Amino acid sequence: MRVLLVDDKESVVQGIRKHISWEELGITHVDIALDGKEALAKFDAEPADLVVTDIKMPNMNGIELMERLRHDYDHAIRFVVLSGYEEFDYAKQALALGASDYVLKPVDIKELTVILEKVVLELKKVKEQDEQKQRFQQTIRRSLPALRQQYLNEMVHFRDHKLVRSKDKWEFAEIPLSSDYFALLAIAIDDFQTISQNSVEEVELSRFVVENIIGDCLPAWGTGITFYSEWGILTLLVNYDLSMSSKEVKDSLLKFAEHCRSSIEVYSNHTVTIGISSPCPEITGLPDAYKEACEAIDHIYFFGNNQVMHVEDLLPFRMKRTGYPVVEEQELFTLIRRGQVESVAEGVAVFFNALKGSESTPADFRISCIQLVTMLIRLLLDVGVQVEERNNAPETWYHTCEHANLTELQEQMAGWFYEATLQVKQYMQLGTKNIVGEAKAFIQQQLLQQVGLSEVADHVGVSPNYLSSLFKRETGTTFVEYITDLKLEKAKVWLEDAGIPIYEIAERLGYLDRKYFREIFKKKLGITPSEYREQRLGMK
Repeated sequence: MRVLLVDDKESVVQGIRKHISWEELGITHVDIALDGKEALAKFDAEPADLVVTDIKMPNMNGIELMERLRHDYDHAIRFVVLSGYEEFDYAKQALALGASDYVLKPVDIKELTVILEKVVLELKKVKEQDEQKQRFQQTIRRSLPALRQQYLNEMVHFRDHKLVRSKDKWEFAEIPLSSDYFALLAIAIDDFQTISQNSVEEVELSRFVVENIIGDCLPAWGTGITFYSEWGILTLLVNYDLSMSSKEVKDSLLKFAEHCRSSIEVYSNHTVTIGISSPCPEITGLPDAYKEACEAIDHIYFFGNNQVMHVEDLLPFRMKRTGYPVVEEQELFTLIRRGQVESVAEGVAVFFNALKGSESTPADFRISCIQLVTMLIRLLLDVGVQVEERNNAPETWYHTCEHANLTELQEQMAGWFYEATLQVKQYMQLGTKNIVGEAKAFIQQQLLQQVGLSEVADHVGVSPNYLSSLFKRETGTTFVEYITDLKLEKAKVWLEDAGIPIYEIAERLGYLDRKYFREIFKKKLGITPSEYREQRLGMK
């Protein structure tokens, strides 16, 4: 920390520099100037953190010096002014300009030292806050790629009607696109369900290869950004040229998407199916654009894969002409994904009521139910449920859709979806129990190594927040409480050995503060470690 002493009397600045213990204050450099102009020159060469200046000086007085430094430098500077009794009005002016304090001449070294101690402490706090802010900014900067992925995922999956907030997020995440006039391409890796059965490393390699090739193709269009909106679906956002007609935009996107599709087929062992949305003028429309692109993918999958389709080309095939209840279908499958067994029957009823209200023909009903069953099979396969092992289910379901009457069909559908939802729920519960069980085993192994939530989460391959939630749900206790209980059980065993000092037991368990260990032990067991030892040894 640097200090600049300014006074037109050299004896004053030399006396102050000589008689104050600067090192004890944390000051490393003390320089002097004999007027305001000299002070400015020295400040330009070596900026100071604290300026102690006389008010009345030739060439440039202390008030003018403060004004210049305030104007020319944006970093925090502290001022302490020296003044005589007749200059008190100037001292008040200096305080109004932000001086921390003033000292009347002749200078009392003790008084000045006390003031300097206070000002230096303030400067240290400001510096610490600035350093902390810089650390936070660096942390945010390092996290920006992940944050950008998070924002983009939120923008395609959830609608935020506040356009200003969405644009603020867009700017904060430094997304390299204009925040309006988008086209969205959803790029689904074909046969991803089979690929996902491989090791995580192999799956991630497949995802990386696809994203890397798309990145290499991007210059053919211009600027764009990719992110995985689903495990097996890479989403690409690009801007389109407003000077082009809708047809020109569509044709350009189809040509570019075909370039991406063929490049992946040629340069990798994978193929992809690409769905293209209609133009999206604003960020708030991204969820609709994403649904359109995914709808194009779904329709392509019905006829095959390794193709490109624009959502507008689906018009002749869309079920809207038969009144297919798309929204009700999505709500029904949301219930299944969440394992909400108690609500599925109502979800099926809502779907059928919507279908009945569309004035569809019996053939339309059957086609709609076949489509719904196909979606159900695909969902079960996606989550890992082997539907073919349950009574030839797919073949039975399709046969019922083709031959049952409406009442029978609705009853059968309710039963199928109930069973499917129950399977999904059981599958999810088994998965969470396996995760918690693996976490418990790892904690037992690392108990004396100060294991933390993030370390355990990394080991089991989930996020810390998700593991914390699972742990509470499956064990009825928090992660921290669970570890504390394990440590105290270990402590009880060691306390029965009189040869192990209590402070050593605390240290073994990672409690370097013996008092804290005593408090935790008493809070859990109602007695102190010493009392527990006395009781146990007294019983033998």
